[in-house]
Amino acid sequence: MNEKSPVGTGAVSTFGGRLVSYWTSLDYNLRLIMVIGLIEAASVNGYIAVLMPYYRALGFDSKIVGSFNSVQNMVGMVLGMAGGLLADTFGRKRMYMLGQLARTLAVTLLLMTGSFTGLIIIAVLRGMATIQFPAQSALLAGYTSRRNRATMLGVFQTLAQLAAVVAPIVAGIGAEVYGVKVPFAAALILSVSAVFLAIPLKERTGHTLKEAQQESERARPPFASRLVQMFSGPRRWILTLLLLASLVNGTANGATNIILPFTVMDRFSSAYTAMSNVQAFFALGTMLVLLLGGRLADVKGRRTVVMTSGVVFPVLMCGVLFVRSLWQLCLVGMLITMAGNISSPAIGAAYMEAVEEKDRATFAGLHLGLNSLGMALGSFLGGFSYALNPLGSWIWVIALFSSQVIVYHIVLPRE
Repeated sequence: MNEKSPVGTGAVSTFGGRLVSYWTSLDYNLRLIMVIGLIEAASVNGYIAVLMPYYRALGFDSKIVGSFNSVQNMVGMVLGMAGGLLADTFGRKRMYMLGQLARTLAVTLLLMTGSFTGLIIIAVLRGMATIQFPAQSALLAGYTSRRNRATMLGVFQTLAQLAAVVAPIVAGIGAEVYGVKVPFAAALILSVSAVFLAIPLKERTGHTLKEAQQESERARPPFASRLVQMFSGPRRWILTLLLLASLVNGTANGATNIILPFTVMDRFSSAYTAMSNVQAFFALGTMLVLLLGGRLADVKGRRTVVMTSGVVFPVLMCGVLFVRSLWQLCLVGMLITMAGNISSPAIGAAYMEAVEEKDRATFAGLHLGLNSLGMALGSFLGGFSYALNPLGSWIWVIALFSSQVIVYHIVLPRE
């Protein structure tokens, strides 16, 4: 009775072998980017999980915290846009590592100061870390093809979300038992590790070696000329609407990043573990669907996945208005993030494929910059609207999320 089934064991062994074989078949640099993403996600989600209760313990309310996030995202807007242009001009790895260094310095200062001025400086450095992400998107695109790009994005995002599930729980417990500086220190160690892992990373443009050499020898046009050229073709309206969706999405998410933690702290608990548990459940919902969403996007088409998610997500989000306990919020939040983020790989792939390869980092920078601008605006509005009317703040955020589906309905092709 206690013996294991040889059939079951064999099935597990076969699946594990296939998984290992698939992982080793990927390009070394693609695997390296994914591992770095996992480590950085653990670092960021670990300290962010306890950041809002830490701000409140220092005496800062939703309006001040909204101001911190606004500063961070305004800097992120500038550096996101500039980072994409600079990555396509001077090298993607350089911008990638520059963002890593800014993040590492931010966590270092977080261990050293809790003053208003110090936290503003930290917000600026966190915004500067945004310069990494356009380069990261272009690097990922260079090591994938259209037939598997959304799937690979799903794998990348799933690994990051795995860290986002575990890190907040560990950070919350560590903060309660040993003090909030412990998860900050752990985040610093992980961030430094990610920097060292990125040193051997190599760039790949998606061209052959000869084409890449010819491209590097060819003079790149000025920034303004590249932007004009990008938006001069027949797809300019599609690109414009995609960037509008970035702005709307950023505004909604920026507000949520303020409204949600203060809802948890005001209605349920201000303990570090309360906020970290909520964040972990939200990340779990995201993790469970990313790989599935990426595969569905490659098989069924980007539009099908995005439109379905865009309709279901805002409806489920209304459930936040009716929860009566912390665990209800955790479970409802997990369902909301499942519905909302199953489309994330499809949307990411759609942005990558909207422009030519040579302009990917530039367009990713514009996307990230407008998303950051929206998050800055949303953080500011979220902090003030929550202070005025918590229920009303949730209603306008849900309406904003709902509006994105109109844009995607217009721009995404029928496949």
